[in-house]
Amino acid sequence: MEPLTLNNPQYSSIVLNPKSKCDIWSRATGKSFLVGWDINNVNRWMPRALTSVTGQTYGQLLTRTLPSTFKFLETMGYTKDKNYVVGRRPPATFLSPYEKIMKFDNVISFANGNAILMLSQDRIGSARGANVDYEILDEALTIDKERYDQETSPTNRGNEDIWGPNSKNHVPFHHGYHYVSSMPYSQTQKWLLNFADYYAEEAGLQIFVIWNRIVKLQMELIPAYYARDAKLYTQIYNETIRLRSQILPFVSKTGTLFTLANAFDNIDNIGISYIIREYEKQNLLTFMIEIMNIFLDTVEDCYYHINESKHVYFNATNDGFIRDLAENTNWDFSRLEVEDSRFDKDCNPNIPLEITPDWGSSISLFTVGQEGGVDFVKNEPGLVDNFINEFFVKPDDPGGVMINSLVDSFTTYYKPHLEKTILYYRDRYGDSKNPNVNKSASYNDQAIARLERAGWTIIQEVHRGMEPPQHDKYLLWGNILKGSDPSFPQIRFNGTKCKYTLISMNNTQVIQKEGKFSKNKASERSKTILPEMATHFSDSVDKRIWTKYGHLLSIQSTFIAART
Repeated sequence: MEPLTLNNPQYSSIVLNPKSKCDIWSRATGKSFLVGWDINNVNRWMPRALTSVTGQTYGQLLTRTLPSTFKFLETMGYTKDKNYVVGRRPPATFLSPYEKIMKFDNVISFANGNAILMLSQDRIGSARGANVDYEILDEALTIDKERYDQETSPTNRGNEDIWGPNSKNHVPFHHGYHYVSSMPYSQTQKWLLNFADYYAEEAGLQIFVIWNRIVKLQMELIPAYYARDAKLYTQIYNETIRLRSQILPFVSKTGTLFTLANAFDNIDNIGISYIIREYEKQNLLTFMIEIMNIFLDTVEDCYYHINESKHVYFNATNDGFIRDLAENTNWDFSRLEVEDSRFDKDCNPNIPLEITPDWGSSISLFTVGQEGGVDFVKNEPGLVDNFINEFFVKPDDPGGVMINSLVDSFTTYYKPHLEKTILYYRDRYGDSKNPNVNKSASYNDQAIARLERAGWTIIQEVHRGMEPPQHDKYLLWGNILKGSDPSFPQIRFNGTKCKYTLISMNNTQVIQKEGKFSKNKASERSKTILPEMATHFSDSVDKRIWTKYGHLLSIQSTFIAART
């Protein structure tokens, strides 16, 4: 086994060795190390223990949590079918956990008697009855907190006589927990950030204010790198280090450690080249959230009154397909990492897809919708209109490469879709032609032609006017999201797949002028606001909803207050 090279956040987690941890880290920071280290730690300190690993669905655990975790464990010498087995009764040579296990289809068993119990929130009651010694919660921002508190958290109660404070072999992290997540982006996910409150209460530190200052300075490192200005780069980098020292991790008085990290914290392992490459290939908002881990908040007086408990779901992973794939490949986790539409339970392969583009100079995108017969929020049958996915790209050159990339990402993901029909809601601004290219086709026509070449039949839908009227659109959304009038559709959002759509909508502010409501579009012209955090995604959502349901306003007498 090669020696481990740790970055500073990883080092802090190991050295401080708290009872419980909450880590809000971006991609490329070593989150798989954290979960893998937990499993290894439990194996070494608490043999024959039972650890729960909870996800929104089994599919999430199999495709996002466990593949990279077990890659890490393999580097530490763990071998599948020798040191551990997945989803089946372990060999007779394996020791058994202290907690008796009857079924092994959701269990990972280790030779020393340790077991990992995979718990899924989409199966109500699956956690009841278990007694676990440690909890791991990956992608914690997708968890239904209320159900977790009722079902999963109370299971962390086993074997006090073996590893508890009064036992002969007291283990300080026994009955601890580890919550791992990327940065929350909605109000119902912000409970994770409450674990950072002790920074202000015990040390007077406004951790998120300082963190965003660090992120903004780190963004200035990128143009300094392009300019090959070593002096400026060093000055900025040193300032980020100085600010980072103000929020050095420490364990709270109650034994909890909260940490923040982004790709720059792991730069010794991934190199500046990785960060630059991700900056160049991703749109800015994706880069700021997924790589830089920026803290986001929502605006007051939001144009959309989205109630996440009523309108957003996270439980649409097709676990049956994923589990079959896992079993058919002998739990080869690498085969589960590349997803397509078969992984999505809210995508019916036998009916058309609905896509709406929004073409712009700062970002071009598709939002994807489909009508369905299951309300995934309520987990029961119901007629709903779902937003099931999104695709977007950074601008490239004016010759159409950006359009090709956007279309190709869509067609690749939906290649297994059986009904190759698309209801294409035209972006009227996309009917304009590129003035810099002689005899160019419009953005819409280029996209449609490429979709057709990929084998899709296109049915074009066009809304009235160049843009839906802001006031009427606001009233329409108000009636839809209120959900009390059966004349209006039930709209739902896949909170995992439509992450940036929701961010855009939650950051769209309503303004009132002369008795009319409209969007505050100033964000699209601002030099300080990320273009993807402006109204582009919300505009795409509006076009499809207005085209399909705008006529309902002429039927109903409508009044929606400016603030709710």
